[in-house]
Amino acid sequence: MSNNLHLYPMVLKQLCQWLPEERITRKRNLALLMSGLYRARAVHLSFIVRHWPLPGKLPSLVNRLRRFLDNSRVEVQTYYRPLAQRLINTFADTELRLVIDCSAVGLHHRVLTVSVAYRKRTLPLAWSFHQGKKGNITAVEQIELLQWVHSLLPEQQTVWLLGDSGFNSVVLLRWLRKARWHFVIRSSGHPKVCLDSKIWEKLGQLSLRAGQTRVIGWVRLTQKHDYGPVWLVLHWSQEKEEPWYLFSDQAGEKTVLKLYKLRMWTEEMYGDLKKHGFDLESTHLQNCQRLSRLMLGVSLVYVWFVALGSFVVKRGCRHLIDCKARRDKSYFRLGWDWMDRCTRLNLPWNLRFYPYL
Repeated sequence: MSNNLHLYPMVLKQLCQWLPEERITRKRNLALLMSGLYRARAVHLSFIVRHWPLPGKLPSLVNRLRRFLDNSRVEVQTYYRPLAQRLINTFADTELRLVIDCSAVGLHHRVLTVSVAYRKRTLPLAWSFHQGKKGNITAVEQIELLQWVHSLLPEQQTVWLLGDSGFNSVVLLRWLRKARWHFVIRSSGHPKVCLDSKIWEKLGQLSLRAGQTRVIGWVRLTQKHDYGPVWLVLHWSQEKEEPWYLFSDQAGEKTVLKLYKLRMWTEEMYGDLKKHGFDLESTHLQNCQRLSRLMLGVSLVYVWFVALGSFVVKRGCRHLIDCKARRDKSYFRLGWDWMDRCTRLNLPWNLRFYPYL
C-alpha cells in the first residue's frame, strides 16, 4: 500500500515543475484531486476524498474539494497549458490531426473538446462547457477554443481538423482557411452545393447507394454564403444507416476518407472519460466552471494513463496485463492496469505524461 502514499507527493512535484508561480495550496488540491480520481474511478466528490491521504472528516474534505472547484483563480487553460504544449511538441515532426467534438456531461451540460488523435484515442488539448444537453454550439464558441489551441502551435505545423456535422459552419471554415489549417468536416444532407452546372442542389439529393463512394470534386457551399471551393466526397458504408457528406480543402478521395475515420477515435476517449473510466457523465455538478476544473483533473489523469500505456508497450511488458493473442486493451486501459499492478505488488512506477509515437 506504500505506493498509494507516494502517489500524491509525486503528482504534486510534477505540478510544481509545471506551475512554479501558482499558489502551493491550489497545486496541493489539484494533486489530491488527481490521486483521488485514480483510486475512486469516479467523479463524485465524496468518493474522491475517501482516497485522500488526509485525516480530516469526510464532510470537511468534500467541502475542501468543492472550494477548489469553485475557486475562480484556478484558471483551467493556465493550469493545463504546460501539458497541452508538450503534447503538441510531441507531434512537431508529424501532421497534427485534431478532432473537435461535443458530448453530454452531467444533467444539463455538454463539453466541447479539441483533442489530438493518438493510437485509436484522442488526447484532450482544450475544452469548454455549455448548458443544455442538445443543440449545436455556436461557431464563435468553437473558434474561441480553436484559437487557444492555435496559440500553442509552431508556425510551420501542418494541422488537420476533423469534425462532424455540428462543425460545418461557413464561419468556421473561413477561420480554418485563414489559420491555414486543413480540414475534413462532415455535413448533413440539408445544405445546398453548386456543381459545375451552376445549379444549387441539396446534398441529400445527390445520387448515392449503400456501399458506394462518389467523388463530386470542387463545389461551392450553401446558396446563402456561396463559399468555396471545397472538395466534396460522398461515402455510404454498408454498415452505416446514412451516408457521409465530407468537405475538405484538399482534393483526394482516400485521404479524405482515411482522415475522417480518425474522428471516431474521440468517441473512444469519451467512453474512457465516462462509463469505461471515470464515470464523468454521472457528475451532479451544475456550474460550467466547476465542471471545467473537474475536467482538468480527469484530463490530466487520462493523459497520464495513455502515456503510461505507451510506456508499457515500448518496454515490452504488455503481456503481463493483456491477452498476448488478441491485444484486447487500449493504451488507456493498459496504463490503468499497469498502475494497479504496480500498486498491488508494491513495484516502482513512473509518472509519465508524454506518450511515445
